[in-house]
Amino acid sequence: MAKKWPFAKKTVAAESKSDEEQAEIVEYERKKETKQKDLIDDKSHLKEKSFLDAMALLGDD
Repeated sequence: MAKKWPFAKKTVAAESKSDEEQAEIVEYERKKETKQKDLIDDKSHLKEKSFLDAMALLGDD
């Protein structure tokens, strides 16, 4: 007959922390970045002459 497995899981009593010892939960509010959104939504570079020239070279038009 086989011996009992020697590496059994040990049980540890959970210690409850008092209110002072518990970590304080910090919540952050994300600010809306309108500058970044404006830069992404800006399509003025599509009307510049250098862009249009490059597209003319690369495109079939």
